[in-house]
Amino acid sequence: MKSLSIYTLTRNQSIEQISKLERQLSGRKFPLKIRTWEWGSMRALAAQLEMYMQEVYSLRFFYSFQIPILNNAFNMLINKDNYIINIELKSGVVSDQAIRKQLIQNRYYLSVLGRPIQSYPYISSQNRLVRLTHHDHIVDADWEQLCSALQKNSADYEGEIEDLFQVELYLISPLTEPVRFLEKEYFLTSQQRDIERQILKRVRAEKSGYFIFTGLPGTGKTLLLYDIAMKLSAKKQRVCMVHCGESEEKWKLLHERLQRIDFLSDKQLNHELQLKNYSGILVDEAHLLTLEKLEILLELSEHQPVIFSSDSEDMISPDEMDRSVMERIENLPQIQSFHLTNRIRTNAELSSFIQNILHLPDKKGTRNYPHVDVIYANEKKETENLLKDYIRQGYEYQKNKGQIKENKETEQLVMVLDDAYYYDEKGYLRTNVCKEEGKQEVRSLFHQLNQAKERLTLIIEKNEEVYEKMLNLL
Repeated sequence: MKSLSIYTLTRNQSIEQISKLERQLSGRKFPLKIRTWEWGSMRALAAQLEMYMQEVYSLRFFYSFQIPILNNAFNMLINKDNYIINIELKSGVVSDQAIRKQLIQNRYYLSVLGRPIQSYPYISSQNRLVRLTHHDHIVDADWEQLCSALQKNSADYEGEIEDLFQVELYLISPLTEPVRFLEKEYFLTSQQRDIERQILKRVRAEKSGYFIFTGLPGTGKTLLLYDIAMKLSAKKQRVCMVHCGESEEKWKLLHERLQRIDFLSDKQLNHELQLKNYSGILVDEAHLLTLEKLEILLELSEHQPVIFSSDSEDMISPDEMDRSVMERIENLPQIQSFHLTNRIRTNAELSSFIQNILHLPDKKGTRNYPHVDVIYANEKKETENLLKDYIRQGYEYQKNKGQIKENKETEQLVMVLDDAYYYDEKGYLRTNVCKEEGKQEVRSLFHQLNQAKERLTLIIEKNEEVYEKMLNLL
């Protein structure tokens, strides 16, 4: 999406013509429905600017830009080499508190560009121009000040604005970036906020209930769970966070700093524990729970709200995994379920490929996978040579040991799939390895593959059937 001229877009014509013109000038992929009030506010803004500066026709701005996935939209962005100006258009009366909240959030998202940010809301019905100060106050602004900023000698950014925003920078993990979490250097997506609002509303009204939200790795489940924990632990309430897997070291700093949140490992769950004094119990990575530990948790938390967070594993064949834990959770009385769909921290291209190789799609898709390699080895010696080459290129090699563990992200990942893997009649990836207790080869493979952030390579060893099907996907 490219910048366009405010002067061009505010000349007198029909709203339908304006919509077509905007798409033509911005290069937007999909038509934008421009609302009449918004265009009216923009026209009023342009008229005001013409009273204080001569070359309004030279102003270029990005109109109604939305950061992909995050759904945070900006009315008008002027992006210069040395600074950024964000102008938000309002038609009716809006409280200073609401304006302040929006502008602080906008500034957070724009801060990744590393330039000074000036924020000016314009309320057209009052012909009122205000600004956000460096101390986060809303104060009245004058037009000379805005026009002076607009006319500073600095070149416009001429590229596609989407190229400037890497959405994975916005979704932090409390476990891997505890300092940023503790400093509240994050915002939830609109989907996360909606789920949180529904959960908190019911918890505060009923003081009980079961809840679960699922999603693929990278959808922000842990961040959402921790944000809920922070809100539930306000007003001197205590909550308990149960971590599944081997993440004790990661939440050590959080344990020290968050005094109203107590942390437990799932290994510590036993019948002697006392959980009745907590206002809420939250379980991270519930898919790693055993059925025995789940039953103990349910027994100990009979009257408190329990909120589960779990990876979605729908693309794995039911025959390759034990569904008893998730089925038990899903069938809890009056449980409220949510599903996070927006992947932020993990590469969407790799995510699509991983889902498709685990369960072959019915139709051939049109998606390309430029950051995925699938190569063939006829014997172990060839596999070893190929592995050496990819490791030399900076790839991390992981051997699938059939154990489900917490995700540890890596930039470039290479893995080997041998002749034990095959596709069943329903298109699920399966393995003919005799299952030992605690070993789940395909499920473990899914979680390991999702650790790749930038590039993924699969070496298929002596397995032409699987190799052919994966090549067809590519």
